[in-house]
Amino acid sequence: MSRRDLPMLLPTGTARQSVTAKGALPGELVELFRAGEVDESIAFLAWQLTQMAPGLTAAERERFMLVLGRLLVAQATGGTCLPTSDAERDLLGRVADLVQVLPGLVRQTPSPSPATPRPPLVLGGGYLYTARAYAGETRVAERLRALFEQRSMFAPTDVSRALDDVAKAAAPAPSAEQRAAVAAVLGRHLGIISGGPGTGKTTTVLALVRSLVRLGVSPTEIALCAPTGKAASRLENDFRGRLAAIMPFAEADRVLREQCPQAQTLHRLLGASRGPGGVLRTTTDPLPFRAVVVDESSMMDLDLMDRLLAALAEDATLLLLGDADQLPSVAAGAVFRDLGRFAVRLERGFRADVTRSEGKSIAELAATIRGGDGAAASRLCTPRQGAADVAWQGVESVSGAKRSDLLRTFFRHAFHSPAVVALASRTYRMEDGAVAADDARALDELAGHLARARVLAVTRGRSTGVERCNALLHELYGGGPSFLPGEPVLVTRNDYERDLWNGDQGVALRVDRSGRTATLVAFRTRKGWRVFDPRALGGAATLGFALTVHKAQGSEMDEVLLLLPESPSPLLTRELLYTAVSRARRSVVLCGELPLFVAGVAAAENRGSQLAQRLGISAAE
Repeated sequence: MSRRDLPMLLPTGTARQSVTAKGALPGELVELFRAGEVDESIAFLAWQLTQMAPGLTAAERERFMLVLGRLLVAQATGGTCLPTSDAERDLLGRVADLVQVLPGLVRQTPSPSPATPRPPLVLGGGYLYTARAYAGETRVAERLRALFEQRSMFAPTDVSRALDDVAKAAAPAPSAEQRAAVAAVLGRHLGIISGGPGTGKTTTVLALVRSLVRLGVSPTEIALCAPTGKAASRLENDFRGRLAAIMPFAEADRVLREQCPQAQTLHRLLGASRGPGGVLRTTTDPLPFRAVVVDESSMMDLDLMDRLLAALAEDATLLLLGDADQLPSVAAGAVFRDLGRFAVRLERGFRADVTRSEGKSIAELAATIRGGDGAAASRLCTPRQGAADVAWQGVESVSGAKRSDLLRTFFRHAFHSPAVVALASRTYRMEDGAVAADDARALDELAGHLARARVLAVTRGRSTGVERCNALLHELYGGGPSFLPGEPVLVTRNDYERDLWNGDQGVALRVDRSGRTATLVAFRTRKGWRVFDPRALGGAATLGFALTVHKAQGSEMDEVLLLLPESPSPLLTRELLYTAVSRARRSVVLCGELPLFVAGVAAAENRGSQLAQRLGISAAE
C-alpha cells in the first residue's frame, strides 16, 4: 500500500508528532513495522483509516489498526494482499465481520451489484486487499489469461523455417534449448521464457527478433524494453553487439541492423510520468507495436504490468524474459514468478565457466540455494580464518567479526589496484560535452576495472548495509564531502532529460573543462561518456562501491563480496541469496555467520498474492 491507495492525506509533521505524543499508535503496531524493516511513517495510514470507522470501542479500534498494519506491511514488502488466517481473525472477532461493522470501509466480493459503493478495502477469497490492489490484480489476471489463450498468427512450419534461416548465421548460434524456447513462445500472443543467469536469454532474444523479421514483422513494429534503465541499456548494447557479429548477413538481418529497435525503459515506452502525489500516469494511446519484448521481467511489479497490458494493441504479442527464481520487484507483486506454469525454462548456464573449479563451485552453490538446502549450501563455502587467507576464487566464507579487515582488503584488491590508481589520476579532457575520444578509451578501461567487483549488501541501513559500507570505503579512498576521482558512482533515479537511468553505474573523474579542473561524474550514454556536475543531479548520484542485491539485479561481475546482516532480517531470503551469488563469474565471498546464511536459504520469499490462483496455477506448480 502507498499513500495514493487511500482517499486521504498523511498528517503533517506537526500532526504526526501530536499523534505520537498522545500514544495513538499502539506499540505493537510500531514494532510490526520495525520488525518488517518498513518505514514507520506508513503506519499513519492505518491510524487515519481507523479514524473513519465510527462506532468502534477503543479496543476494537486498536485491533482494527493492527489488521491494517499487517496489510500495510504485507504490501510494503511486496505482497498485494493479507491472508485472513486464524491469527488475523482473532484481532477483531472475525475479519469477515469488518464488512458488517465497517460497510463504508470494507466490501465483500463478489459485489452484490455494479452500483455497490467502492470503499478503500476489499475482502475476497479469504484475503484482505486495498481496492486498488484488488482491481489491479483482477485486471492483470484476466488480460494475461486472454493473451495466453490467443493462438499466434504464425504457422508452426513458418516459425521452423525462420529459425532454420536464423541458425545459418549467428554468433553464437542459438542452442537447441533456446531454439525450442523461441518456437514455443511464438506459438501464442503471450510468451514467457525463464532462465537463470548466463543461460543465454540475450541470445534467445536475438534469435526471437530475427525470427519475427523473417516472419514479416518490421523492426519498427518491435519494441525492446526492460523495467530499469540499466537493464534496458545492457539489453541494447548486448543486442546490437551480437547483431553486428552475425556473418554472413541475410537480407532480413541487414534490414534489422538498419532499423534496429532502441531498447528503452518500460516507463518511457508507456510515456509514463509521475503526477501529483507520486501517481504513475501513462498515455492512453495503444502502443504502435506488433511485438513487445520485455527483458528482466522479474523486476516488474503488478502496477507496471497492469499498465503495460492496458497499452498493448489488440493483436500484439507480449514476450517476457527473466528469472523466476530471482528477487521479485521492489514494489507489490511477483508477476513473473506467478506465471511459472506458462513459462518455457532455459536450464543450461553459460556465465560461470563450469570447466574451471571456481565457476563450477559458484554454479553448484546457486543451484543448491535455489533448491532450498541451506545445510548443503553452507558446506559448499570454503571457510577462511581472515581476510589474508581469502583467495578470491570460487566460494569462500569469512566470519562477520572480520568484516572491517575484509572490506579493507577487498578495497585494495578491487577498487585501488595500481591500474585503477593510474587511470584515476589522469585529467580527462572534454569535447562537445563528452569525454574526448582518446581519453574515452582510458575511461572505458577504468570503468571496466571497477565493474569487475562489487560489495553486495542485504539492506541500506544497519552496520552491514550499503550506506555504512560506502562510507567506510570512501574514507579509505581519501574521504571528504564529495566524490573523489576513480570512485564508482551509482544513479538512484531516472533522469530522462540527461539520459540517465536508475541503476546506471559510472565513475568520478578529474575533468579539464576549458582550462579549469573539477571533479565530475561520468556515465556511458548513447552519446558516449557524458560528464555531469553531481550537484546538478539533485542527489540522484551516490557512491557505488556497495550495492543492495536489488540494485545489482541484472548485473554480472567477476567477484562478489556479500555482507550478511549481523542479526536475522526478513529481507534475507532464498531469492535474495540466489540473486546475489549468481551475479558472480569467478569469486563469491560470504561475510557473516553461516547459521544466518542457512536460515536465509530456507526462507523462501512468501508474498501475499492471489494472481497465480486467478490464473489457475496451483501452489504445487
